Amino acid sequence: MRYGPRLFGNQLGQAFGVAEAPSLVLRSDNATLAAITYVKSPTGQPDPTKPQASEKGFTIPVHLVQPDSLNWGSWVDGRYTHTPAWGRGSIGIFDMESRPQVLRDTPFEVIHFNIPRATLNAFTEEAELPMVGHLRCPESHLDLVFYHLAEMIRPHVCQRLELPGLFLDEYLQMLCGHVVLTYSALPLTRQPYRGGLAPWQKRRTLECLEQNLSGDVRLKRLAAECGVSASYFCRCFRVTFGTSLHKFVMNKRIERAQQLLLHSRLSVAEIALEVGFSDQAAFSRTFAANLGTPPARWRKEYSVRIRGLESPPTNVDRASIFDESRNSLLPPYLSRITSPTFR
Repeated sequence: MRYGPRLFGNQLGQAFGVAEAPSLVLRSDNATLAAITYVKSPTGQPDPTKPQASEKGFTIPVHLVQPDSLNWGSWVDGRYTHTPAWGRGSIGIFDMESRPQVLRDTPFEVIHFNIPRATLNAFTEEAELPMVGHLRCPESHLDLVFYHLAEMIRPHVCQRLELPGLFLDEYLQMLCGHVVLTYSALPLTRQPYRGGLAPWQKRRTLECLEQNLSGDVRLKRLAAECGVSASYFCRCFRVTFGTSLHKFVMNKRIERAQQLLLHSRLSVAEIALEVGFSDQAAFSRTFAANLGTPPARWRKEYSVRIRGLESPPTNVDRASIFDESRNSLLPPYLSRITSPTFR
């Protein structure tokens, strides 16, 4: 059965008198798992929002700037509450079945997370946690985790940038995990987790990543290959490799790109597609963020240096000058580009 939030994007923006509200929708094959909407009102509106259609899910606004909220309030199940203490990083959690209304009569800037109950229930089932009933959170509650999650995703929502499926998989895991473990009405005991992937699971994970590095690597497939749930796999992967799955994959793609930049005649655009990026722009942004320079400039600089090392003076032993100069002329990460295989 299909499910998903209905109040997001421009429809959510219009509820606040904003004509355009960019959104990012997280989808699976048969459902909308969550929607993230950026809403900025330069004036606010003097009247409360109208009640929206009831739906099984939650909307969570995260304020990105400090508003003047002296007169703000909300109606939940028809009951009014005055909520003047909103600030940057503060949130509220509204059950959409209660048909909430809010008064926001001054400027504000928020990221709205709309999460269906079915998405949270799928997360708790995989994690072997109790199903979510009510979520307990006072309005204007300061939550720095939600604030950083909102700031992390804001540029991609506002600029409508394409994001890798693996990143979105892990982002949704972080989002659901924080909601369930922090605000679930049921008492949850969080035990410290020290386990990692078994040796065969580690080998299988690396094999799958190497075979699919240029394609769309997805969390659920890797978890299925290891015979575990997605949430369990995420925890085990971080323990085993010391980093998130998305960052690990990005590092491997950048390493492969370095090899191709130095040892092939493929264009930067061709290399971008070869190592699994959607386009040259996304590849160049990621490459520059990791190595401090765009790929074309990096290729030019280090190709020149390597050619210089390959043509030493005739009266000097070539092997010795390469060994002696390697540390000073080449960055540390070039020592890892001798083989395309995972180690």
